[in-house]
Parts: sequence; C-alpha cells; structure tokens
Amino acid sequence: METTQSDTSKEGSMAYPNQMGDAKTSMASISSLIKENQQLLPVLRREFRGEALQQYADGSYSYIQVSKPYFIRIDYKTSEPIMQKVKYKTHEGKEYDKEIYTPNDEAIEEILSMLKSMGINQITILTNIDEDTILDDLREFECKLAAVLALKQKPWGIDKEMLPMLQTKIKTIVQDSRYLACNGNTIKAIQKTVQRVEQAWEGEPRKRVGKSPF
Repeated sequence: METTQSDTSKEGSMAYPNQMGDAKTSMASISSLIKENQQLLPVLRREFRGEALQQYADGSYSYIQVSKPYFIRIDYKTSEPIMQKVKYKTHEGKEYDKEIYTPNDEAIEEILSMLKSMGINQITILTNIDEDTILDDLREFECKLAAVLALKQKPWGIDKEMLPMLQTKIKTIVQDSRYLACNGNTIKAIQKTVQRVEQAWEGEPRKRVGKSPF
C-alpha cells in the first residue's frame, strides 16, 4: 500500500504522547531557574543577617536570628559587638526575651549591591558571555572582594576565622550566576524549549468541530 505525500507530511509532524508534556516541564524548569536567580538577593540578605523563618502554631511566621550574622555592628570604643534585646515567640506563641547580635545592614547592602552588579539580576542571566570574559570578570571580582573584606573586616564586624569562607561563598555565588549566561546557555535553552513546544503543538491532533445544520 502506497503512502501519499500528505500522509508522510502528517507523520513527520506527529507529536509523541509525552512530547508536549516534556516541553512544558522543560519550560517550567527554566522559568523556575530564572525566578530563583531573581529571588536570590532577598534570600542572601536573610542569610547574611543570620536569620531563618520561624512558623508558629497559629499559621503566622517571622524571621528570627539563629546564628551569628556575617556582618555585625561594632562598638568603636570597645571594639565589641553591639548586642540588643528583642522579643521572640515560641512555636506556641509565648513571648520571651533574647539577646542577639545587631546586623550591619550597611555592609550587607553593599555586598548585595556588588552581587547584583556582577550577575544576580534579571538581565545578566539572559545575556551571551564567552567563558574567557567570565574568567576575567571573576578574577577581577575576586581581587576587589578580597580588598573590600580585608579593608572593612573590623568596621563590618567580620569574624577573622569566617573571612576565607565568606569570600569563597560570595565568589561562588557570582561564578554560578555568570555561568548561566556562558555562551548564551539560558537563552539557547529557552529558544530550544520554545521550538519543542511549537513543534509539539503543531503535531497535536486537532479536535473535530461538528458543523451546525442551521
């Protein structure tokens, strides 16, 4: 039995049952990646402040300090950390007093501003950067970051033992963000997924619509 040209054309554009589902899953994954990159700065702000989310029995929640902040305010006269008393609640909602470190929000915002300019933003992830440029940017940023942290170590209240870990952590965040744009990786992934969605959509069988006798 011969196959007509029109039949062959239809078979060529036929979508497998799971093709549309896979394409939608890929698009959702890319959207999630972009969204996470955009929401990273608020997450880092909480982490630098040493805070974590505490949920209560009534469904409400708040952020509480659970660890020493990366950057703390220092008393210039005594060179000691500035502490403050705050009221926290237990899981059941009972209030209690706790003495916590005072985060150095000025230092935190300056570091977050550096991260934003280096790639934690809505634009960089969708650009096309070659690897040599990324490596040059990372080397320049690492030198600048090391200089800033060394210069500001005392006024920003940075723990000497924490300094190398903090520098590595910040550098890694920038590195991961910039590599999302390496050779247009994210853009290419979006374009490829859109093409898959279009192909799957064109290959889906159309529902027959009955003609009205009137």
